[in-house]
Amino acid sequence: MINYLVTADGDLDDDMEIIDLGAGMGANQRWLAPRLPFRQRWIHLDHDPAISRSLPLPDDTMIIDDSVEALGRLLAGRDCARRLVSCSAVLDVLTKAEVLAVCHAVIEAHVPALFSLTVTGTLILNPAHPDDQQLLQAFNDHQRRAGRAGPEATPLAICALEAAGFRVFCQETPWQLAAATGQAFVEQVLQERLDAAVSQDPALGSVAAAWLELRRVQLALGILHLDLGHCDILALPGRAQYGPRGGEIKHGADVTAQAEPVYRSGQGIPDQVRARKP
Repeated sequence: MINYLVTADGDLDDDMEIIDLGAGMGANQRWLAPRLPFRQRWIHLDHDPAISRSLPLPDDTMIIDDSVEALGRLLAGRDCARRLVSCSAVLDVLTKAEVLAVCHAVIEAHVPALFSLTVTGTLILNPAHPDDQQLLQAFNDHQRRAGRAGPEATPLAICALEAAGFRVFCQETPWQLAAATGQAFVEQVLQERLDAAVSQDPALGSVAAAWLELRRVQLALGILHLDLGHCDILALPGRAQYGPRGGEIKHGADVTAQAEPVYRSGQGIPDQVRARKP
């Protein structure tokens, strides 16, 4: 991605304009900005101004209070040669129509996109339990409520972008959680997932309560490990001369791979969740 952005049309002395969708408290900017080797100007597009202004941001950060469906108008109305559309932990909480609208805006403007930390719908727990799958299914069904993309967000976006001739790369970036991540935080993750599952299927109430109590004991004993599936998508306009060079990408984006050890070890995950909570 960095190679593409550096060699894309435009003066290298020009700022890179980065439009961050559902920017929340700016967690994505704080992580990504130091890793991009050029000057940047960030635009936060978020429908909740209270969240987007709750933490200090660089003085030149622009905040636009609107939905992600405003992306197309924003891209069409700005004249900037070097641009990137980004988001973190957003695609799966959008409706399918909103995911497609975002992809269409990126395609029409012919700009690269980096969509990070999209939930994939997978959860692997060790030790396993017979009730894991039914609780996971109920949670995933809850994520699909009211037309939301949920676990289908990643394949939906990939198909739309590839059909338009974009080069699309997917990097698995799972959260690997255990007691070392922070017991209170892991319990919070489990509780919130169970709340969603029971909201979807109230008949699972007693099953969920017993399951959570067992998982809390296992967590306290240090024997519970979770692998919570996420995926990063890098989409580049179809210009072969500007694509990533050999060796820079292996099953995904080089810049997203840099983050993988951090999230696997659990560092930074609580901050991301607090910043990106739907």
